[in-house]
Amino acid sequence: MQRPVTTRAGFTIVELAIVMITAGILMTLVIWRAGPALQRARARQAIAVVAADLQYAQMLAARQREPVVVVINPSLQLILVSSRSGTVFRQRFVGPQTEFGLDAIQADPTTSIEIFPNGAATSNLSVTAETNGFQRQVRMSRAGQIRIVAP
Repeated sequence: MQRPVTTRAGFTIVELAIVMITAGILMTLVIWRAGPALQRARARQAIAVVAADLQYAQMLAARQREPVVVVINPSLQLILVSSRSGTVFRQRFVGPQTEFGLDAIQADPTTSIEIFPNGAATSNLSVTAETNGFQRQVRMSRAGQIRIVAP
């Protein structure tokens, strides 16, 4: 009697090693290329949140019918929206230990500004967010226009 011929299905160790090495190289390239894009996305997200906080301050001033104070503290990396009397409506940290991961945030002027119920502000405001050398900026005019720009 003759034995039936059996074929083995599967891969050899060498074939599996080649696939694993190729996948590892491709993943390394993807991570290497995607890293800076993720950092830029963090800066974009943080500056969009700053713009939203400025719009929130305008809305609060209109709703409360009294001026709202916006403080941006670069040393604490803090954005604070409060009333003149000191009631804090919003407090947001944007430093490296937060989800935004910013290296720095600068504001010009560095003092606080007030936003009046009609949307106007006491001065122009420019806020710059930076992470790994990538910067984004939001500007608010005295008339209350808020715009995100690339510096």
